Amino acid sequence: MNADSNVLLLPLCFFGLYMILEAADWGLCLSAPLVCRSRDENRAVLGLLRPCLDGNELWYFLGLFMMGAAIPGVSDNLFHTENIVLILLVAAGALLRMAASLFRNSCSQPAVMKVISVFSYAALAVMGLAGSSLLMNDGSQFSILGIFCALWMILAAFQLGTLYGAVKAVNPLAERFRAAFLVSSVLTVAVYIILAILLKSHAGDSNTYGSFFWISLVATAILFVAAFFMTRMRHVKVGLAAAYVSSFFAIAIYLSAYAAVLPSLFTVEVDSLKQAMDGMPGTALLVIAFVWTLGAFLWRQIRKKEYYEWKDHV
Repeated sequence: MNADSNVLLLPLCFFGLYMILEAADWGLCLSAPLVCRSRDENRAVLGLLRPCLDGNELWYFLGLFMMGAAIPGVSDNLFHTENIVLILLVAAGALLRMAASLFRNSCSQPAVMKVISVFSYAALAVMGLAGSSLLMNDGSQFSILGIFCALWMILAAFQLGTLYGAVKAVNPLAERFRAAFLVSSVLTVAVYIILAILLKSHAGDSNTYGSFFWISLVATAILFVAAFFMTRMRHVKVGLAAAYVSSFFAIAIYLSAYAAVLPSLFTVEVDSLKQAMDGMPGTALLVIAFVWTLGAFLWRQIRKKEYYEWKDHV
């Protein structure tokens, strides 16, 4: 990677933080209609979305701001409109989940849960398609790479969401979450292998990226296998920890491809990025965002299980 690639690493890290921190929330919304059998279970899932304001969206917005400042050419074409759409989707998703967790009784109806789930599928698919278009010479969204980016965004969120549900819900809901994770694992692995091959082909023959790619791919595979078998053995807490670390390496492969490719497609303006950061309360904002989101993430990991009344109708 050259100096221009290194400049893009910071905004790309912000995108990665958002993807890791918010994946479980997206995944809970994706999987709820598939694993829940009653309104009580729906309410339990909505309770897992707390805290309502976790601040994770700040990382996404900061990443978009810095990316736009570093690559002004992006704002001169179709990608500018796409950025607006992505901001609206991220904000709407956060507001929708916040409303659902605050008004659990009203939003626990099956029809409402399906609406939330459909929106989550659509939003993640659009995010995957729009993100992949930056790697294409013609800016095309509906490419093979775009389709697999969209599928991976959905499946990765689904996996972390179901595994988090398996840890923080109680049986029988937790067992259904665990089963959903195990069943979807094969498809997730297949999609990610294809996506990794496509990303490697787009990133070219960079020696730095090539070494990083293979190291991260091996780490992703080992940790994902550990997450799968730990979850299969019902050590779901260990499985969740391994899944989070595996997701870190998987996202690193995904985003580092952007750092390798974007400088060859766009002009990276280092001075423009510095001026944009000087014009905003950068350090203070980053510290607030870090403390806020880290605190919310840690609280979610140590919080008590979400209990509900299970009514056996069988």
